[in-house]
Amino acid sequence: MLRLTSLALLSLSASVTALAAGQVPVPDIGPDQLSFSITNMDPSVDPRTDFYRYAAGGWLDRVERPADRVSIDTFDFMGRRLTAQMQNLMAEAGEKSVTAEKGSPLQQVGAFYNAYMDTPALDAKGITPIEPELARIDAIASMDDLATYLGRYITVAGEVALIGLVPSTDQADTTKMALFLVEGSLIFNQENLYDAPPGSELDLALRGNLRQVLETAGYDAERAAAVVDMIADLERELHSATLTPVEAMNPANSYQPKSFADIQAEIPTLDLSRMLAAVDVAPPDRIVLTQPRYLAALEKMLKDRPIGDIKDYLKVRVINHFKPYLGTRFDAAAREWNKIVYGIDRLPPRSELVQSALQSNLGHPVSRLYVERHFTEDTKAKARDMVERVHQTFQNRMQTRDWLAPDTKKAALEKLEKLSYKIGYPESWIDYGSVEIRADDLVGNIMRLTAFDAGRTYAKLGKPAVSEDFSDSRTTLPVIINAGYSMSKNGFEVPAAILQPAAFEAEKDAATYFCRIGAVLGHEMTHGFDSRGRLYDAKGNLNDWWKPEDAAAFEKEAQKLVEQASAYEVLPGLKLNGALSVGENMADVGGINFAYGALQDYIAEHPEENVSIDGLTPAQRCFISWTQFWAMKVTDQAIRSVFMSNAHPPGFYRATAALKHVDAFYEAFDISEGDKEWLPPDRRVRAW
Repeated sequence: MLRLTSLALLSLSASVTALAAGQVPVPDIGPDQLSFSITNMDPSVDPRTDFYRYAAGGWLDRVERPADRVSIDTFDFMGRRLTAQMQNLMAEAGEKSVTAEKGSPLQQVGAFYNAYMDTPALDAKGITPIEPELARIDAIASMDDLATYLGRYITVAGEVALIGLVPSTDQADTTKMALFLVEGSLIFNQENLYDAPPGSELDLALRGNLRQVLETAGYDAERAAAVVDMIADLERELHSATLTPVEAMNPANSYQPKSFADIQAEIPTLDLSRMLAAVDVAPPDRIVLTQPRYLAALEKMLKDRPIGDIKDYLKVRVINHFKPYLGTRFDAAAREWNKIVYGIDRLPPRSELVQSALQSNLGHPVSRLYVERHFTEDTKAKARDMVERVHQTFQNRMQTRDWLAPDTKKAALEKLEKLSYKIGYPESWIDYGSVEIRADDLVGNIMRLTAFDAGRTYAKLGKPAVSEDFSDSRTTLPVIINAGYSMSKNGFEVPAAILQPAAFEAEKDAATYFCRIGAVLGHEMTHGFDSRGRLYDAKGNLNDWWKPEDAAAFEKEAQKLVEQASAYEVLPGLKLNGALSVGENMADVGGINFAYGALQDYIAEHPEENVSIDGLTPAQRCFISWTQFWAMKVTDQAIRSVFMSNAHPPGFYRATAALKHVDAFYEAFDISEGDKEWLPPDRRVRAW
């Protein structure tokens, strides 16, 4: 994936809100929004000494991060434009939904929007919409009842509690679907929480926030405190048995097929067949285990803890999951959570929050409306041309990778040749027309949509795997500013929303956009050959096609990136986890190398464009454009809570780290041995 997306919504501007009459103005893109500009540079700085300041110092000095935003960077400014576009689209759908054809994207998006925005009605209902679900949990009287409910829970909330059995493409044979046993998500979903013992500042703050949620839901203070302490202990116990983020990057740890009987023997207290019966699935012969240490810990917990604790935990999960859809009563707790985790005491306006809710629940219908209005075939054609140019550059470079044995290089070229790509939006949309979406039943809408999605997913078992493009509500919907490579598809998707300024400004000189959107495309291609992606073959199957000596040579190259990142101090005394971010960093290196190579080929075809602009050569503008693209200001809390446990390092690292591995970068700015920006050639990555 290109970037971390969890900051995007909180970073959106609060200056625009959906209006009942009239259109929300769509913000222009200019230098302050990190469109490429020499005004964003600081020419007083020597590029050989501090390239980040040289390329982006003007912007860093001129633009302040507002106190109510987690971060500001290119993606957040693009998000502001997208949000204004979406607000107009959603509000219009809301007005037209009453007369629109039932089940059409316009009716469904509009009715959902109206239900979400009707806060007086939601506030009047209180938590009554989830009381039937809480009653179902209260009725659990045995471990068999618990197993049935855990199977049901994913059809209610679209997430896994304690343990789940979920279908997905089989990594060993991507033509088939397999059933995966996965761990439950956590209420205290902060990886850095577990770096310190119970009683740490973050631990106490998160406990206090959850107590606030429960008291708002009607718990008395003493009961809320007891339940929260129980949950904190329970989740810490389960988290200790999960793979670390670095361990999870190795497919050998997270892809362990076993017989159903063997899996059941590891957790005898919980009848897995009852979980499957809840979703009308018969026990298969084979299940893929994704967490080798987890079942033993869950079995122990189920034996040691009274069932009342488990029921309390599940009820809190239901409350926590649905609280954004229960009116404004939980807003104060949400603002406090943002302050704890992100360092800002702000909740985005409801007119922005509804955009996220629609993406999560009606992703394809709302994306369809967006694409019809805001994405042109001309943009798609220009993006396709860019893909083909960057892909050809990668193929040409692959031919020169003499560190690979001939057979390994042949397999690599085959994989690269078969790499697929999709641009903008899917050829066929997922049809939600059979799901009833009402303007007076927000929680009901969400539960019906969740059940519909779960039913579609479980129905795929036993059938040939079918790809549903642009369908990941977190990363690849057409209305998400991102791009994503899939190892099982050996292909990547470029959503419509990223093909806009300031990532893609085709009216500017080629250097400025080749080294932005072109590098994004090259980044995704490289993921097929990074530390994890290289373990999958041309068909997307988990299959080690590497000769041992080639694998060793690759790991030697990757270690250079691990060491580079691990030496980088993001905050005083806090350094990046190089082993965790190595895949993204390798993709950045590939991306900018291929983009620069494609730019050189383009200029050779168009020699009239091989001119200096503002005193800068195309090569110089390319590398400056890349660095400005990744310039960033972000809260310290977000660095600790998000970036330190995520494979994507912060933008201010990515702004220059990859350039150190591009020989042309040194030539463009006369950087030589002894300069601070110099990285010795033997420490530069030459893999791709």
